[in-house]
Amino acid sequence: MLGALTAMLLAACGAPQAGGPPLPPPPHPGVRGEALAGIVRTGVLRVSSDLSDPPLAFRQGTIPRGFEIDLATLLAAALGVRLQVTDTPRTQMRSGFTDADLLISAIRPEGAPGPVSAPYYRMAQAVLSRGEPLPRDGSLRGVRVVAQAGSAGEAVAVELGANPSVVYLPLAALDDVSHGQAQAAVADAPMVVEYARTHRQLRVAAGRWGSVPLVVVARADAPDLLAFTSAAIRELDQTGGLAQLRQRWHL
Repeated sequence: MLGALTAMLLAACGAPQAGGPPLPPPPHPGVRGEALAGIVRTGVLRVSSDLSDPPLAFRQGTIPRGFEIDLATLLAAALGVRLQVTDTPRTQMRSGFTDADLLISAIRPEGAPGPVSAPYYRMAQAVLSRGEPLPRDGSLRGVRVVAQAGSAGEAVAVELGANPSVVYLPLAALDDVSHGQAQAAVADAPMVVEYARTHRQLRVAAGRWGSVPLVVVARADAPDLLAFTSAAIRELDQTGGLAQLRQRWHL
């Protein structure tokens, strides 16, 4: 099991990437409740995120960065508290909450370990290949494919006719393609596109494969926190804030 790294961020910070657009203003959902009051009293919003999933969530040095970290930063800013991000493997989150108020980590509604918010992004899968000819019919039959075990990428690879080998981490699947150990990998589209940006010899095939909404998971004992999070996401969607976050991370 990967060790958890805890990093503190000031909610008011959120310095953008060099050359990128700034964060949008924080939302102002008019939701109140006991759990929210408790978070305001402690001055900390605790979020668990798997920081091995660029550009959604990753570490830049020791600092959490990414689209989902920006979203968490805006939620903390809306409450006037600082953000505490704990690097937690997604497989560990499946068993439930451990010292967190929210889970923000490319989580699909099905099988989520708690009540879920309104969606903040729609995730599709993409195929990373070495540029070798793939079947003309769009399938992956006869292609040496790798994917993360138990992931949507593995399911899509099977759906496309492959018998994929599996690895523990999604980046390991992409590395296998880069190193010539596999012809293709199927993984979350944002990660595939980001990887290809720095591995120019590789190609990306994108579609609507496995497209699913991503949601925030709240503690079961905090319905007001869940309502606050959903209201904040909807407000960011309506005001263009989510679009601005996607632009920051090329999503």
